[in-house]
Amino acid sequence: MLTVNEVAGLLSSMSGTTGLIARLLYGSGLRLLEAARLRVKDVNLDGLEILVRDAKGAKDRVTMLPATLAEPLRAQLP
Repeated sequence: MLTVNEVAGLLSSMSGTTGLIARLLYGSGLRLLEAARLRVKDVNLDGLEILVRDAKGAKDRVTMLPATLAEPLRAQLP
């Protein structure tokens, strides 16, 4: 298991889309496939929520979106 400082070091060394996805996985608790399936309409940037569709157990769930990721995600939108 990694310490908080080790995780922070790993995440800070990653950049671009890969770094954004890694921070999203860590900060919101998404599984890799859930992050890959995310759609723009499932991300509420103002309410800081993510709707995960067809999650484990074939159920939808809502998870938090870290406030620090709202602007980087907004920058990804066309």
